[in-house]
Amino acid sequence: MLAEEILLVNDGSLLLKMMGGLLENKGYHISLTDSPEDALILLSTRHIVLVVMKLNGQQSDRLAVTHMVKELNGGTKLVIMGESAHLPAAIFEVEADDYILLPCRSSEIWRRLSSSLKTAAPSQPTRPRKELVHPLNRRVLNNLGLMFHDVRGHLTDITEGLKILDRRTQGRLGQDVDSIFQETLSKSRSLIGMADEFLKKFQVQEEVLNAARLVDLREEVVAPILEELKDDLHKHRITLDDRLTLLPPAKQVVRGDRVALKSVFRKLLRNAINYAGHGCTICIEMNEDPRYFRLRVQNRGKSLSSKHRQEMFTEERTSGGNGGGMRLGLHLGREVLRSQGGDIFCESGQQGTNFIMTLPRA
Repeated sequence: MLAEEILLVNDGSLLLKMMGGLLENKGYHISLTDSPEDALILLSTRHIVLVVMKLNGQQSDRLAVTHMVKELNGGTKLVIMGESAHLPAAIFEVEADDYILLPCRSSEIWRRLSSSLKTAAPSQPTRPRKELVHPLNRRVLNNLGLMFHDVRGHLTDITEGLKILDRRTQGRLGQDVDSIFQETLSKSRSLIGMADEFLKKFQVQEEVLNAARLVDLREEVVAPILEELKDDLHKHRITLDDRLTLLPPAKQVVRGDRVALKSVFRKLLRNAINYAGHGCTICIEMNEDPRYFRLRVQNRGKSLSSKHRQEMFTEERTSGGNGGGMRLGLHLGREVLRSQGGDIFCESGQQGTNFIMTLPRA
């Protein structure tokens, strides 16, 4: 039988270190950390039977972790420890099994921890691999995948631009070179903006405490991506038929992750630009019913074959070309949308191919 695992989230004090040593002598496996981020990782990947969290004042990152203990593992016992004068009132709203208010005799702390361990769920000898990927982690992993997919696309564009620039600057500096340089610089700035946006998502307080917020699809998702990719549309001489401008001024509001929704829409539009063909038309429109919004990106170029449509959302990665990268990006986009109650699919229209995002109304 495996040793029971206890997670001690310390604040640098000696008290929990001493208790950890005593528990270890009793045969328990102890994980001791001062980092709330490390605590979340351990909770997501281990079968922790008891979490002891030491607080020392208003520490929002530690409060965020306490809120996640029961969600990550419902059988885990949570004991919160701290000086009564310094504990924030919000801590007593947490679903804790015990509060140990300091100062307190060591014997009393030991008795209270022992009592919590008696009713804790026993460790499991094995855990299926899929169980390690908690929905919270899956969402983060999908968003990371989307980020790196976006980075890859822009880096490719930058690399090609630099290659052309290198060829053109061999004694023939001029307006064309300056134009290419400015385009490459614009993509660099866009890349930095995307990276900054994603990095903000990994602050523990924002990730855990802030629920999915309301997002206006037209103003906060579609409009900024159209502005971001306007140079690509112009470069390919693509006509944009944006029918969202014909909609009444009422907002199209969903509840979700704005950054992830922008990333999925960016992928659909970049895909349409790359595969529509020079001089084609891309149509963007939105339909709605009492429950869902349907955001459609129609590529009026060459239609995809039935086999290609079936493979479009697979997780398969290929070693050459852009097809595998595109499929991986669309697969990740679908996973993100499904985690937010929506979906994405592809269908052939009378002209070209339609990619459709569905999202539940807020």
